[in-house]
Amino acid sequence: MKGRYTWVAAAVIGWVMMSGCGSDDGNGSITPPPVVPGGPTATITGPGAGSTYTEGQRVEFRGMATDDEDGILGDDALSWSSNRDGAIGTGTSLNYNGLSTGTHTVTLTATDSDGLRGTATVNVTVNAVPVLPPVPPGAVILQDDMDDENNGVARTNYTGFENWNVTRPCVDLHGPGSIDPVPGNGLYIDMDGSCASAGRMESKQNYELVAGSYNFELVIAGNNQNGPTDTMTISIGNVFSTTLVVPEDQGFIIREFTFNVASDTNARIIMDHAGGDQQGILIDAIRLSRN
Repeated sequence: MKGRYTWVAAAVIGWVMMSGCGSDDGNGSITPPPVVPGGPTATITGPGAGSTYTEGQRVEFRGMATDDEDGILGDDALSWSSNRDGAIGTGTSLNYNGLSTGTHTVTLTATDSDGLRGTATVNVTVNAVPVLPPVPPGAVILQDDMDDENNGVARTNYTGFENWNVTRPCVDLHGPGSIDPVPGNGLYIDMDGSCASAGRMESKQNYELVAGSYNFELVIAGNNQNGPTDTMTISIGNVFSTTLVVPEDQGFIIREFTFNVASDTNARIIMDHAGGDQQGILIDAIRLSRN
């Protein structure tokens, strides 16, 4: 039993004696006893205050707690919760991707061996996954959000895409019911699927591009599976090429590219992912349109 027990007990007994088992504020509510000092000190080391994420993106919560008599508290003594979503989990380090959209006050609660508690809080904001902005229907050459693939069912090593040929395995179709590192976003592609080789996809159609200005847009994210930074090259015939380097913890964002076609041409879209560690860039939507 801790040496501070006598002081805590005296404080509580004294409060009970003074309050007569609680003081009534005149509205029928009982004022709770004061917070008893001497509990553990909790500290949140991550994420930083005001950090922003997109829905389904992994958030790494990190914290610690110390106590005058228990010393450094272990994982079982630390719990995390959100004012919007309730309990999140326990431990000094916690990866969590289930926060709902909105601003959260996340609380780390540390409980010592006497049941005394200390807390720390941090505010984070979770934004909805961005969607491609509307464009005139007549300007759209290709728009694909993957959600209708395989009758809406996720599948690893998928090759049955409506608009794409998988010319080098593997590509996974992520989403509910299968691997789902960024949940809440329907179906989406993992360009480094569940085999030893990263994926390469080529549009089935050879698009006729007349001279003019074009936009190519993607809603993409990092692998969000603790893998390394990923690289993918995208080309459209000989009129456009770019190489994307995406950090593994990047949430879904829109990447937009504008390019010009000097003279009429035909072109396929090719997406060629580097690597082969089975964790690649995630693609939620693709659009090619004319300005």
